[in-house]
Amino acid sequence: MHLVRRTLALAAVLCLVQSPVHAQMYSPGYAVTGAPMSNFLSSSYLTQSVVNDLSTPKRAQAALAGAGRSKDGAGALTVSTRGPATMPAKLAAHYPAGQQAKAKALFEDLLVRYRGIEKQFDIPHGDLGGALASFLVASWMGLHNRSFPDERFPPVVAQMRSLLAAQPELADAPMLDRREMYEQMAILGMLMAGTQMALQQQPDAATEQRMREAARGYLRQFFKADAERVSFGPGGLQLD
Repeated sequence: MHLVRRTLALAAVLCLVQSPVHAQMYSPGYAVTGAPMSNFLSSSYLTQSVVNDLSTPKRAQAALAGAGRSKDGAGALTVSTRGPATMPAKLAAHYPAGQQAKAKALFEDLLVRYRGIEKQFDIPHGDLGGALASFLVASWMGLHNRSFPDERFPPVVAQMRSLLAAQPELADAPMLDRREMYEQMAILGMLMAGTQMALQQQPDAATEQRMREAARGYLRQFFKADAERVSFGPGGLQLD
């Protein structure tokens, strides 16, 4: 994603210019190697509810096809971001106790940087569909270690808005649950995209392998399908 090169340039450069210990802790790649990424999707109750609703590849494919029929997608479902974020601490809790404070600081920074994505694509701040689109696109980037064309991102946002609008759990979910889902998707999307960006600057075979495994796990968990079936076309995300 060209936009990631702009919004995550500083985070990627940390891998190159800081001391090895500091760079390991604060570079996006640190979180790929520091904790079991496969556990992260369970950190948000609402995220897990959406995942459960797409419980088989057939159901996920039908939901995506239904969302794709809406040209502009449903309206943005935004969450209030007043007050401190809670998801950075929840994600950091997966790390050893001595590393949690630094991991939390990294996730807080990535959440702030995600606003650059929203501004770049004129996405309302706090839009759940935008955050989910960023997470899925970035997971695809991590799986294939490739950038993503900017012009194909807005259709994915519209598609994810439609998909979320059809989720019964979202309609009555408390605002806190919605916000945690938003924060989780935004953070993990920036994490994956930032790691992929960092690897373009400084390749590392071991980190790339862990990134691919984490991205594959995310996509497989979300759609209950092989990650390699996830692709993106002019109309958005599809399961081949």
